[in-house]
Amino acid sequence: MKSRIFFVTDLHGSEPCFRKFLNAAKVYDAKVLILGGDLTGKMIVPIVENAEGHWNTKFQGQDMAVTSRDELSKLESQIRSCGYYPYIASRQEMNELESSAEKVHALFTKLMLEQVHRWMQLAEERLAPTGVKFYVTGGNDDPMEIEPLLNDSNYVINPENKVVDIGDGVEMVSSGFGNITPWKCPRDVDENVLLEKLEVLACQVKNTERAIFNLHVPPYDSGIDLAPQLDKTLKVDTHAGTGVTMVPVGSTAVRKIIEKYQPMIGLHGHIHESRGVSKIGRTTCINPGSEYGEGFLRGVAIDMDQKGFTYVLTSG
Repeated sequence: MKSRIFFVTDLHGSEPCFRKFLNAAKVYDAKVLILGGDLTGKMIVPIVENAEGHWNTKFQGQDMAVTSRDELSKLESQIRSCGYYPYIASRQEMNELESSAEKVHALFTKLMLEQVHRWMQLAEERLAPTGVKFYVTGGNDDPMEIEPLLNDSNYVINPENKVVDIGDGVEMVSSGFGNITPWKCPRDVDENVLLEKLEVLACQVKNTERAIFNLHVPPYDSGIDLAPQLDKTLKVDTHAGTGVTMVPVGSTAVRKIIEKYQPMIGLHGHIHESRGVSKIGRTTCINPGSEYGEGFLRGVAIDMDQKGFTYVLTSG
């Protein structure tokens, strides 16, 4: 008898993508849902309320103004659909925020945690009665402050730094940590540190031939870790006549651990534009990619039985 897993990653705060993910259990008849990290958004979009009862913001490079509560609600939804956090503020509060990086950080953390809490509650409300298992880890972009919200849920399972049996004797190890990026994200660590973390996990797996390694960052030079080369200012480095150069940016530690233990499947993300499948020895490594900014949910549906597995990359 086959069981179906549905895996997505890199939602980055996108409301429509998260809701589509919850619906995927029914759409794809999946018994296990796995969210592989980077679930939080990247920035606040302030909406300033002026004295005339109008609201102004700058969103996606455009100055925007709305004059009714209905328009304001639609604007907030539009901002959330892109993975950002709308925040309505008075002009005085905006002045205070603009003069204090500490206040901005505190506000961002508050809004981020509120969304994660709401998402976990929604997952429990929608899916707990169905018996679907729901696994969520952080990714390298996600601050550690979200861990208590994932750990304290009565329904959501946080498999970070654990070996868990997801059913039918299939073990899964998970880590949202990754190699150092130019942005020095919260869970970026040196490759040797990451290798030590992964080794401690992998050596606990009883049967790697039936195991899934849910590791946020893809293995280095695997074809599913290609990203645009950046210049010294962290902008895409373009060359006259040749365009953008794509370079491998995955983790050497992840590659080493997969080469050594040869799990059945590697589930990865992190590099949004590198959707695809790669083989490392007997391991099938999958990166479903991400188009969260456009509201498209990229995923992979995996059917497993005692003989092996099949998979289909999905988009919707």
